[in-house]
Amino acid sequence: MLILTVVAVSGRYTSVVEQSYSIYKSDLLVVSSTSLLIGGIPVGGAISDVTASQIGGVAGVESATPILLVVNVQQLIPSNITIGIPIQNFSMFGRATSVQLRGAYPEAANQVVVGQYLASSAGLAVGSTFKEENMTLVVAGILDTPNIVLSNALIMPLQTAQSTQGYAGLVTAVLVNTLGQSAPVADRINSAVPGVVALESARGQSFVEPLISMVDTFDFALGAVAVILALLFVAVIVSVNIFDQRDELSTMVAVGASSGSVHKITIFETLLFTAVGVAGGLLLSVISTALIFQRYASIPLSVSFSNISVLLPQVPTIVACGGVMASGVLVGAIATSTIVRDLE
Repeated sequence: MLILTVVAVSGRYTSVVEQSYSIYKSDLLVVSSTSLLIGGIPVGGAISDVTASQIGGVAGVESATPILLVVNVQQLIPSNITIGIPIQNFSMFGRATSVQLRGAYPEAANQVVVGQYLASSAGLAVGSTFKEENMTLVVAGILDTPNIVLSNALIMPLQTAQSTQGYAGLVTAVLVNTLGQSAPVADRINSAVPGVVALESARGQSFVEPLISMVDTFDFALGAVAVILALLFVAVIVSVNIFDQRDELSTMVAVGASSGSVHKITIFETLLFTAVGVAGGLLLSVISTALIFQRYASIPLSVSFSNISVLLPQVPTIVACGGVMASGVLVGAIATSTIVRDLE
């Protein structure tokens, strides 16, 4: 339970950050020089619409798309992300990640698209209405996607987002596609437009990259400790269980049971014993991971339980279960051999 829960939760956190880079696709990401990047999401700074227009006029810029991203950074994994983007650019969210749209993209200022997790937790469907800062919004479409960031996002027309989120005339980033190599264009933007930074790779500039590295290291270390503890527990319990049956094994040997028969019986018992433990651990890890996902990633339980491959990552599950059972069988065989040898 401990091994798989740690691996699943830390892996999902890393996945959230990785997926934040793929919610949009562009050659350059232009942000305020005062912004911090949490994954691919800029926070803490904004630039004006006028500045966004200036970026579009820099030589080598093919297109410049202003966007507004409002994220609650007080949560470890954001659960309610507001994204504002011009209506004609809504379909860009399907370019960089796997997305299926139920309904349609907005065609009016009061229409929005909602991620599937957010829609599920808020009870929204295509055609539903809700109020945001005294404005009635209509759900035009729902995004079905494995991308957690988009699944928790409320995407609306840029001017609507600016109005409802208190960012009148401001955006948090501009997505730039270039006509040629992006590096020279980035240099020209940085020189021509004050107060902004044009980044070729948001990944390299992200504030959380060191944190992700620490999480990976912590995940590996804690997983290794958990594996060692699991193997030690299994070894102790199996050996104690077999040595407690010394009298029964002595009787079997006394009435003529062969060493091979005794080994078969103890190994089968050990396999059954560890299989029950493994099944219990798998069940508890699924439940605990789903509850943690619901609490900190706002992933509904129904969604989590319908995707067991996320709750139980395949490779770690096989390694953990196989290691525990193999350890139990090995220790059981050694303990049985010791007892039989002493009896002989």
